[in-house]
Amino acid sequence: MAKDEDIAFATAVNEYGFYFVPQDYLGREVPDALLAGEVYEPKTIRLIQRLAGHGDVVTGGAFVGDFLPALSGALAGGALLHSFEPNPLSLLACRKTIAANRLHNVRLHPVAVGEAAGHLPLQLSSSAGTPMAARAKIATTAVKGETVDVPVARLDDLIGADRRVSVLHLDIEGHEWPALQGARRIIEADSPVIILEAAKRWVRRDYETRLRDSFPACRYLCAGVMERNAFFLPFDGDRG
Repeated sequence: MAKDEDIAFATAVNEYGFYFVPQDYLGREVPDALLAGEVYEPKTIRLIQRLAGHGDVVTGGAFVGDFLPALSGALAGGALLHSFEPNPLSLLACRKTIAANRLHNVRLHPVAVGEAAGHLPLQLSSSAGTPMAARAKIATTAVKGETVDVPVARLDDLIGADRRVSVLHLDIEGHEWPALQGARRIIEADSPVIILEAAKRWVRRDYETRLRDSFPACRYLCAGVMERNAFFLPFDGDRG
């Protein structure tokens, strides 16, 4: 794993706080928005803030922590913000962002999330050697120079059964469904609002069908899409 002193970071600030961005990530969508003093996906952030209520929020991957200051500051007393980041470089940046903003209610896990505990290859760079930054993703096979082996954990194992989760937000480059399968206890017990990156209509329909089939008691409905994120609401009669 790269050491802090070996990495060059740029610093950024917006209305919610301060961020550390690896120089290798400059020129990408999220880093450039932060460095311009902007908020990435501001409408999604504001809605998650409203939906959090008195519960915990799960958001990930954390990337450089671009969502964390905004969500941390909106939580009720005693609530926690849970996140995860398997990319070693992004993890370093996110930890610096958490420290700079003194986010004491954030729990950051250095793992990918999935259906079962284990290890999987994470693609960090393209075949040309360009860092994938926020687009790092679980790969089907390991490729020397492009992937690293990372630990995988279930969200059900990362978050205690005594915690109540009100929002579950996942943007993990196509690995969302295995992550949801690893959050079965959370979903069945808490019926959180689920937010998934799903800009295409067929993807949203597929998620809605899978959620209804896998968690029938929650009766999930896709309520719409905003900033490429689809919002799935439960209708179990037990939200408050």
